[in-house]
Amino acid sequence: MKHSVLIIECRDKGEDPDPGSEGRFIKHMLDLMEIENDYRPARTKARFMELLCSVPADSDVVHIATHGRVRETPKGKPDKFIGFWTPDKQDVTMKEIDAAGIDLAGKTIVSTACLSGQKTPREAFKKATGCKHYIAPIKGPSFYNAALMCHILYHKHLALGRSVRKAFYEYEDRYRNPHVFCLL
Repeated sequence: MKHSVLIIECRDKGEDPDPGSEGRFIKHMLDLMEIENDYRPARTKARFMELLCSVPADSDVVHIATHGRVRETPKGKPDKFIGFWTPDKQDVTMKEIDAAGIDLAGKTIVSTACLSGQKTPREAFKKATGCKHYIAPIKGPSFYNAALMCHILYHKHLALGRSVRKAFYEYEDRYRNPHVFCLL
């Protein structure tokens, strides 16, 4: 089976596009693995929603590379996912994703947004979109930990042909999953 990945990345306009971009890193990595992919920047909430609503039929994986907007405790610790951050400072909430009627049936979604894998948002995303799998961190991963998880997951699943579940659990078992990426 031939796989294709749609990469949606939210970055500020002034940021250097290379090498500090997670989305561009994922694109480069997939290019090296000879996995078809499409990189799409989203600088506004409207563009993010447009891309999520129009995922091509041949993209079986959607990679969301953005920050998670989070609520912090009085001590400044992040404790609750509010929504996906966009450069125009308008968060994309799970309620808005649900209202948009996005159909991602059969697709695997990988989000590296901080806390986007918490129970409430992950269940809401899967219910709203009908996606087959949703993979996201419960904690706040650093760039290199998110990149490592994606590299291993995509290599095992897309290059070696293992199921999403098998590829994810092989990553989790081998690397101890420091930011608690979860699979639903």
